[in-house]
Amino acid sequence: MNLIIDLLFGIYAIILSAGIFIWLFRLRSINIENKEVTGSFSVIIPVRNEEKNIGRLLDSLMHQSISKDNFEVILVDDQSEDNTVAVAKNIFENSGLSWRILSLGPEERGNAPKKNAVTKAIHYARNELIFCTDGDCELPFDLLSEYQKIFTNPKVVFISGAVSFFKVKNSFFRNIWNKIQTIEFASLVAAGGTSIQLKRPNMCSGANIAYRKAAFFQVKGYEGNEFLASGDDEFLMHKIFQKFPDGVCFSGQNNTLVLTNDTEDIFEFYNQRKRWASKWNYYKSWTPKILAIYIFILNLGSIYLLISGLWFWLGLRAFLEIIFLGLVLVKFKKTDTLPFIPLVQIFYPFYVVFFGLRSLFSDKKYIWKNRELS
Repeated sequence: MNLIIDLLFGIYAIILSAGIFIWLFRLRSINIENKEVTGSFSVIIPVRNEEKNIGRLLDSLMHQSISKDNFEVILVDDQSEDNTVAVAKNIFENSGLSWRILSLGPEERGNAPKKNAVTKAIHYARNELIFCTDGDCELPFDLLSEYQKIFTNPKVVFISGAVSFFKVKNSFFRNIWNKIQTIEFASLVAAGGTSIQLKRPNMCSGANIAYRKAAFFQVKGYEGNEFLASGDDEFLMHKIFQKFPDGVCFSGQNNTLVLTNDTEDIFEFYNQRKRWASKWNYYKSWTPKILAIYIFILNLGSIYLLISGLWFWLGLRAFLEIIFLGLVLVKFKKTDTLPFIPLVQIFYPFYVVFFGLRSLFSDKKYIWKNRELS
């Protein structure tokens, strides 16, 4: 048992050390070709019940540093039950943007509405570059401009960008819940960015991805996993990486950091994480599968060490994680969350093991946007 524990945690210490090195010294802007910046975007936004949030996103699009002539906006409504479409249309009509609103009918929705919404929008897209985000996000001023520069490098086919959460100014406990989620999500972004830098991409966020339209069709879009509601981002990245192993890159700069809403309560958080966990065994690539199994076993081992009172590896893990997460959170200007890292570290192994077991032995159904999916 001791040999297994040493191997598990020794590998993890090496991975964390590599991550620290990458975020300290290697996470810089992607090489940009020294030539005229060209290329236009089709910004795709699948939405459902985003009446309260869509105005913020569209306002951030209206104020992009890139010329409005260099991008269009395609909003795809998935049978919203509120005034999302009316609010968006009113904003569009006074925005100066090139825009289109599409509707996803009941027969088009299927079990994977977001994938079907993106696929439908791409067939209407006039431009060669695709940027995808969510209806509850806000884009930084230079995001499209920065991605336009990155795509001057002909090798770049897919860009994964960093995502974090808005701060909240509600009750004391709601504020703590926001900080905990910010730290936990930063760990996922950090791991995803590191894996891409190491040429072993495993995760990304559909709130901030961009790719060449031609590549989407070359890998046949979501074919092969179109039955699964989740994974509109990661499955596509994995397929593109298999065809273009040097074409996937990560942008972790603040001028491309997208902000989005956290989950307001435990029930919403549970359904979101259940949705994410439901897709791991559908990966076609072995790398993310092996990583998911390894992370599960590692956290199961952490619980064993905690119960056994064996502190060395737990202490080293905590030390390296604090450095790693601290670097990421400081970079994202989330320094107010730093004191809460130890709190997240305490419950994190139990959280990973719970959702790992949940994904293996329970049904794959969950509630999302007032709708049951699987």
